[in-house]
Amino acid sequence: MEKLLRVSLQVKILGLVTFLLLLVLSLVTIMIVYMESKEDVRNSENIAVQTAITLSYMPAIQDAFISGNPTEEMNDLAGQIMEEVDAATIKILNRQGEIYGYAGDDAPGTAVREDHYRALVFGSDYSTYNNENEHDQILKGISPIIIDYGDYKKVEGSVAVEFKMKTIYQEISNDIKKIIAASAGVFILGIAGSFLLARSIRKDTLGLEPYDIAALYRERNAVLQSVKEGMIAFDHCGRITMANMSAREILDLPEFVEGRSIFEVISSPKLLELVNSERGLVNKELQYHDKTVIINSSPILENDKRTGTVVSFRDKTEIKQMIDAISEVRQYSEDLRAQAHEFTSKLYVIMGLIQLGKYQEAITLIQEEAEIQGQVTEMFFKEIRDEKIQAILLGKFAKASEKKISFIIEEGSSLHRLPDHIGLSPLLIIIGNLINNAFDAVSNQPNKKVSFFITDLGNDIVFEIADEGSGLKNGMEEKIFQKGFSLKGKNRGYGLSNVMEEINYLNGSIEVSSNEQEGTIFTVILPKISSQAKLL
Repeated sequence: MEKLLRVSLQVKILGLVTFLLLLVLSLVTIMIVYMESKEDVRNSENIAVQTAITLSYMPAIQDAFISGNPTEEMNDLAGQIMEEVDAATIKILNRQGEIYGYAGDDAPGTAVREDHYRALVFGSDYSTYNNENEHDQILKGISPIIIDYGDYKKVEGSVAVEFKMKTIYQEISNDIKKIIAASAGVFILGIAGSFLLARSIRKDTLGLEPYDIAALYRERNAVLQSVKEGMIAFDHCGRITMANMSAREILDLPEFVEGRSIFEVISSPKLLELVNSERGLVNKELQYHDKTVIINSSPILENDKRTGTVVSFRDKTEIKQMIDAISEVRQYSEDLRAQAHEFTSKLYVIMGLIQLGKYQEAITLIQEEAEIQGQVTEMFFKEIRDEKIQAILLGKFAKASEKKISFIIEEGSSLHRLPDHIGLSPLLIIIGNLINNAFDAVSNQPNKKVSFFITDLGNDIVFEIADEGSGLKNGMEEKIFQKGFSLKGKNRGYGLSNVMEEINYLNGSIEVSSNEQEGTIFTVILPKISSQAKLL
């Protein structure tokens, strides 16, 4: 059954059109034939009656009845009228029912006086049918012959104009043949038109059948709704033809936008200018509401004419999270490598002392290292109780040790567990970049010292990173946070701009204090309560 239903569109159209044409043409033909048959019979009745009336008033017939002598002229006149109206016979009867005049191919025979009764007695004009033999039905139009005698009028006879129904049915049959031929012509034209229509539709659908198109449509919707990129398509008039769920989320669109103008649902003039560009866009960055959106667009061209546009949107926040995650893994990797390298070097020294028999020196070195690690561990786990900060600082200690930098946690530093809205990724970007910059600032200094201070007293969390590097020149405090600005060379200058973005995202602030040849202090202040929590 399913195979029978999965026929081609061309077969479906041809089958449907054939059925409808047969149904409609059959009904119309039957109605026309029926009406035409009735009309032909009615016309024959009218012709018979009107011919009989005309003959009854002709002077030749009137004179013959007045004189009482039928003439040959009367018969000739009847014969002439018979040929003109294509009647079978014309009979003229006197009052006694005798044939007074006759025109026809056959012998006059006799007349049925009962058929003329109404005309002779009541003076009526009418039509009637009778079967004078078994095989030939006769239509008669009868009219009285009324003679005006001056003082009075009298019915002296009647005229009967007769038509054979066989002849009438033959004419109806000829008309039916013409109607059927016209219907057949219309049927053939309809089939040819449906065939051309089916071919045109198949060409427009690239040879795909409806069930293929339906399957492609379902697959397209599934793909579009599953991708993370926002996708919008609109025609040359700006009407949206498709928008997936990601596009609605990224652009804050209502649920049902298909069929609406893109100018109604997108409020940003800059975004509208970009998506309506005649040329395609590649990775164009735009600020839309509170999001940074990356736009790609491609016009739909047909015969070098733009018929629509497909636009994709990516929320830069997700890309940034991916970059942050990669950066986080890389920094952890570097810190672990530094830590492993530092401990490997110390193990080699201890192993060398033992091989040389200098056991006391090896023990002393082990004790010093254990004391340092104990102090660091005590500081971390006693005063700094947030695991995220502990992990970051432990890695930086190993890196500082590898670079021969004195990395100090200031006395008085203390920290409880951080609020949930301050995650590891922003902390790694803020603290990691600031400490790395501080390490770079003192790398060429004789006194390689970097200090770190943290406290959560009050309503804010305060980080302070200080270095004893060469400091910043006057007026450089604001420029260092600009994307791409760096004193370290080309393809640099993104660390501090990322720091500023994360601080702004957390509704915090950063202060810079620097003097040339004296060092730089970065102070970061982050509120403990997020802005969303404040609104609630």
